[in-house]
Amino acid sequence: MNSLYSLLLEHRLPSLVRYCISACIMVVCAVLQMALQMQTGVPGYFLLLPGVFLSGLIFDRGSGIFAAFIAVSVGAYLSYGGGFALNYLAANVLFAITAAGTATIAEFQRAELSRVMLADKTKTLLLQETAHRTKNNLTILGGMIRLEARHGGPDVAAALERDVFIRQHILSF
Repeated sequence: MNSLYSLLLEHRLPSLVRYCISACIMVVCAVLQMALQMQTGVPGYFLLLPGVFLSGLIFDRGSGIFAAFIAVSVGAYLSYGGGFALNYLAANVLFAITAAGTATIAEFQRAELSRVMLADKTKTLLLQETAHRTKNNLTILGGMIRLEARHGGPDVAAALERDVFIRQHILSF
């Protein structure tokens, strides 16, 4: 989980750098989509959506929407057949809605992942603090038992020393 945190949440990059990286991701997806279209001869949008999702997930504050805009532009270019027929417009409008939805979902996913990782860090810190306090409390109890062993009778001292020995071995685990 901590490795995801460093990959997804700790970006202090300027906006221009984030948008350039998003554009590069979309160029790679567009080249793959063009290669697929050249092989099959059928225009499509399938390989553009992962770039939109990845840009929205890795970077925040609009990088996914920017990638969606690039994807819609590339998709419109690739599917252009010489005219603005109803099929062309309908397909591109549906893809624009899908790309915008994908970008929005990716950014919400990023926000939720951020919240979960912050809760995980808080939980880990609280567990460490609880373990530390438990060890301190057991050490105090051991000291109190040793003090009683010094001032009690020989039978009490032997029984308490045996308990202290057992508690010290429990603490060592």
